[in-house]
Amino acid sequence: MTRMKRILTLIIVVAILSTTAIIGTTTASASGSGAGLVSWAYRAYNENWQYVWGGASVGSVDCSGLIYSYAGGERVTEPMLAASPESGSIDTIPRVHGLGLYQYGHVGVYVGGGMGIDARDEASDVCLESISNKSWTNWFKVAGVSYPTSGWQEVAGQYYYYEDGQYIVNTSRTIGGVTYSFGADGASDRTPNDTNATADNSNTTTTKKVKVKKTAWQIGDSGAAVTKLQKRLKALGFYNDEITGYFGEVTEKAYKEFQKAAGVVVDGICGKTDRDILYSSSAPIAQEETTEPQEEKEEEKQEEEKEKEDVLSVGDYSDDVYSVQERLIELKYMEDDATGYFGELTQSAVKDFQDYNEMETTGEVDKKTETALFSEDAVANPEAKEETEEPEDKVKFEFKDTENTENASADTDTNVEEATSTTVVLESNDMASEALAGLATESGFQAVTPQEDNGSGIIKWLLIVIAVMGGVFVVVLVNEKKKSRRRRKHAMQRSRRYW
Repeated sequence: MTRMKRILTLIIVVAILSTTAIIGTTTASASGSGAGLVSWAYRAYNENWQYVWGGASVGSVDCSGLIYSYAGGERVTEPMLAASPESGSIDTIPRVHGLGLYQYGHVGVYVGGGMGIDARDEASDVCLESISNKSWTNWFKVAGVSYPTSGWQEVAGQYYYYEDGQYIVNTSRTIGGVTYSFGADGASDRTPNDTNATADNSNTTTTKKVKVKKTAWQIGDSGAAVTKLQKRLKALGFYNDEITGYFGEVTEKAYKEFQKAAGVVVDGICGKTDRDILYSSSAPIAQEETTEPQEEKEEEKQEEEKEKEDVLSVGDYSDDVYSVQERLIELKYMEDDATGYFGELTQSAVKDFQDYNEMETTGEVDKKTETALFSEDAVANPEAKEETEEPEDKVKFEFKDTENTENASADTDTNVEEATSTTVVLESNDMASEALAGLATESGFQAVTPQEDNGSGIIKWLLIVIAVMGGVFVVVLVNEKKKSRRRRKHAMQRSRRYW
């Protein structure tokens, strides 16, 4: 019984550790501020982070990973909304920086001024776009993230003033003896002298409508200020269209190029900070390029993007990946089942195939590799082991009638018992390995498909562990009983010799 206790103890320890690992990856403590989340989202956009399904780290994120990598908390979209302390319909979104944006299966970050940032897909990566252009259905406050209720708040290099939980717009306030104007986007026309100062009561109780000087321009605006803006952008080489006085998509694109060259936040909004740079003597000048080379460059870029789309690499998940894995299994370069996810095991198998087929070992399936892989001349893995119907080292048992084995020696009985113990250990290890198969996939923890109900997944896991433990217990108990009966029979046979 000592061996049985050791085996059961080992299985219980493995089950507990596995369950702890699964539960530990479901959530993390949430923290941060709304302004911090906005700055994090702008960083992802400006640094062109890639969309990677399951990613939640600098440079590689998916939609929920963009929020999770900064604030922690829930990792999946629906639980993220469910955990929110406050939420509502998208048409009632308050003027609060760093709110979460939600539609079924997708989330983003509200950065203010009617704009949102989200890690969209592998083709678009991280996008900055008006929330009216995206099918958002709800807004929500991210659990654990703090949001201001009043006072000054710095967000992405600009200053906003909050009253009653929202930043004020199209008005002015005298704060700490200084009068500040706030435009349609809510940004102050000047940097506050004292960020701890509060507005005078007379400003918040007056009913007189104050005419506010506009301090920021964006897509949809028009007027003399936009005309001046277009002329300046044209003089710097960023704008090559007609001077219309209307801030349209062409003007927005030109202004974004200027912002990128100036090293400021690229949002397409002409605010005070970057406008001062635009009209200064140190404003950046666009690199001169003729129309023809620019068109050729665009064509080359499109061709490169098209070629990239046709290449299968780590992180991809598709039917094409599944077909490649099936072919690699057929050629003995892979042993696991095809999953459709291109992980490290698939990459290693592709490299081996490329090596033995005298190709560049990139680990990626481009057109050349795909053609060679599915051709009749594809070289199979020469190091693959030939499968046999019955491995020679597999232990076999033949149970015979005890009446025909009375003359068996004690040494033979001992060998059978040791072989039985070995088989029990092997069977236990196999069962434990099968139970942990979900933790050892090539995609890792981040590639596990998000579940809408975390509690249900944990319960299913515990049921599987209990079933495995029960099965192993029965196997060990039956073998122990068999050995016990055989020992009693041998003892009787030995005693008969002295009768």
